[in-house]
Amino acid sequence: MRQKFESVNDYLRSMQPEVRKTLQAVRKSILSSAKGLEEVVSYNIPGYKLGGKAVVFIAGFKNHCSLYPMTKNLVNSLGSKLNNFTIKGSTLQYEIGEPLPPALVKLIVRERIKLLSSK
Repeated sequence: MRQKFESVNDYLRSMQPEVRKTLQAVRKSILSSAKGLEEVVSYNIPGYKLGGKAVVFIAGFKNHCSLYPMTKNLVNSLGSKLNNFTIKGSTLQYEIGEPLPPALVKLIVRERIKLLSSK
C-alpha cells in the first residue's frame, strides 16, 4: 500500500535527495508567487490553494518532476515559454535537478489565479 502523507514536508522527506531539492526550489517559487496561498496535501501530493480553490500541485517521480494543472487555456496563453518542457494533458514535466525557473512558476501561478477568479 502506498504511503499516505500528512504534510508537504512528509511528502518531500519521502523523495530521493535530488528530487526533494528540485521540488523544494519549485515550492519556494510557488509560495512567493501570491499572498495567501495555502499549502496542502491533496491527492497525496503537495498542493497550493487560494480561497479554497486549487491553484497548482507538484509531484516527484523516478525520472522527472511535475507541476499540475496546466489547462489548455493556460498552455495556450504561455505559448513559447513552455517550449523547453514536456506537456502531457494537464501536466508540465521538468527534469530532476533542473527546477522550473522562478519567473515561470510565478507566471503560471498568477495565470492560474486569474483563470480561477474568472470562473
